[in-house]
Amino acid sequence: MKEKLQQIKDKIKLLFSWHQAGIFLLVIFLVLVLAGAGILVYGKIYENKVLPGLKVGHISIGGMEKEELAQFLEKMNDKMINTGLTFNYEVNGEKKDLVVYPVLVGESGSIDLIRQDVEKETDYLLAYGKGGNLFSQSVKTIQLKINNQDLPLNNVYVDKENLLRTLKETLSVYEQKPVDANVKINSIDNLEYEITDSRVGFVFDYDKALEDAVNQWKWMELVSVELKLQKYEPQVLEKDVQSIVGRLENVLNNGDLKLTFKDPQTNLSEDWFLDVEKLSNWIEVQPRDGSFVFGLKKDEVIKFLQDNVVDKINIQPQNAKFETNAEGRVVKFQGSRPGVEVDLDRTYEKINNAFIERTLHDEGITKVVLVEIKIIEPQISTGDVNNLGISEVLGVGVSDYSNSSINRKKNILNAVNKLNGILIKPGEIFSTLDYTKPFTLEGGYFPELVIKGDEMKAEIGGGLCQIGTTLFRMAMNSGMEIVERRNHSLVISHYNDPVNHLPGTDATVYDPAPDFKFKNDTNNYILIQTYMDTANEELFFTLWGTSDGRQGSYTHPIVDRWIPYGEEKIIETTKLAPGEKNCQNAFRGADTHFTYTRKLADGTIQEKVFESHYRPLQKICLLGVENLTPIATSTETVVSIINEQTPVVEVFNPELTQ
Repeated sequence: MKEKLQQIKDKIKLLFSWHQAGIFLLVIFLVLVLAGAGILVYGKIYENKVLPGLKVGHISIGGMEKEELAQFLEKMNDKMINTGLTFNYEVNGEKKDLVVYPVLVGESGSIDLIRQDVEKETDYLLAYGKGGNLFSQSVKTIQLKINNQDLPLNNVYVDKENLLRTLKETLSVYEQKPVDANVKINSIDNLEYEITDSRVGFVFDYDKALEDAVNQWKWMELVSVELKLQKYEPQVLEKDVQSIVGRLENVLNNGDLKLTFKDPQTNLSEDWFLDVEKLSNWIEVQPRDGSFVFGLKKDEVIKFLQDNVVDKINIQPQNAKFETNAEGRVVKFQGSRPGVEVDLDRTYEKINNAFIERTLHDEGITKVVLVEIKIIEPQISTGDVNNLGISEVLGVGVSDYSNSSINRKKNILNAVNKLNGILIKPGEIFSTLDYTKPFTLEGGYFPELVIKGDEMKAEIGGGLCQIGTTLFRMAMNSGMEIVERRNHSLVISHYNDPVNHLPGTDATVYDPAPDFKFKNDTNNYILIQTYMDTANEELFFTLWGTSDGRQGSYTHPIVDRWIPYGEEKIIETTKLAPGEKNCQNAFRGADTHFTYTRKLADGTIQEKVFESHYRPLQKICLLGVENLTPIATSTETVVSIINEQTPVVEVFNPELTQ
């Protein structure tokens, strides 16, 4: 009996144990389900937001939606440009600060020499950590919430060349360049010469300073970096010159050097002579294969080529193009032609090597050097223009260039002529820069007066953004795919929308970037025709082709907010007459948007919202004074006011102008 009772008890205990285990497993299952659901819900919350725990430049951006994030990035970018880049350096034991404002402003627009692409940066940060299925994305969301992650800006453009030039032009007065020992010819007839001394140099490490500045910019820190003087030893010492000076008489006795070029099309030849006197002034001692030789200074030879040879040889490539009338009939045809350009570096190398031979041996000396050239093929060849089927207008773009300066109008006309009749292949990406350069006097562009630092100067260019803006509107009205477009930094009246006169439908163009580009995503050639209405001061660009049924249109821009500018800034200068005043106008900032709609041949509708941010800029005036007012800091710097095609940032230093 006792045994049966014990068996019953054991069975009850076993059943109870299984029941407990079942309840326990059920609870665990429910917890896991709820946790998984919670993770998925949490991840879903951040589907259109920046993941929690994410920082950019040490600032938390977790939970920001697209619009909020874009405004935050724009605000930080404006703040950093207005604050400028501070470079700390030391001269004769005295510490100094140099502030460079990386912005170019002129009649035609403005360019920031260091900036972030806010649109790309916004998309990058919104997408960061998101990928795979919803569950893995949700897990990543929780991980970032627990372990914060700090990122630098990922889409920053830097015009390194011009920022470096700014620093060098401003601070070179404090440097001592290294000097190689050399030979100076006093007389060729009786061969009188002297050996000049070498000298150790001390030069600022600009590359390192700019690298540090850009890195701080990417972390959205107020830029303040140290510029250090580096010691540089000369490459050629007095003893090195002495080791080869015995060859100097033989070098000069070999006489003149002839440059020659034979046109491959006309077979006509052109010759230039580098006489021995000129060569003697260009001599420099150069290291070569562990020894030393007499060579020629590169900057002097290049200058000679640019001043005497380039204009005789260089020919711009000519694209095949034709014009049609209102009925689509061809009324004018132009065949293609390759371009020719002097290869300055290779030509110098040949001249220098020919001269070096005089140090090394006496026999077989080269006396004639052929000018090296580069052949530049046209983008559209004559063979491409047959059977194109161009018969109808696809779309027209319009812009107003009234109240422009004379030279700005000339520059616009020059670009208009370059673009008229251009053919664009199926699948080709059209680049405004490629079809309108070079931006030089030889390329047909004119200078205009601009404010640089503390004086007025003439600079080449101005007006290309008028071209980019008109092309942008033409491409949209034609339903083309927009590949690259960036708005100006400032609100410029020339580029306001032609219907409601508000900013937002402009496109800035500046060599080498940004560019305006669109793609011919039709199956046929398309043709650009340009017209400059000088009476009403308007541009009309028409895109011709064969319609595939597509339609393109854009809404007129809406200003989401206007941003006021600050107080007027006065810059004193001794380069104007006392009391004379030259000013750059103030610019209100703005945030705007409009929608571009493409209805393709298959009925597909594509919409893209173009958002534009324009920075405010105060009125800046140069005021002529007899003597500059002392200031608290050792160096005062200002924003340069220059045109859109000559990228120079000038820095006004009172110590150098008094």
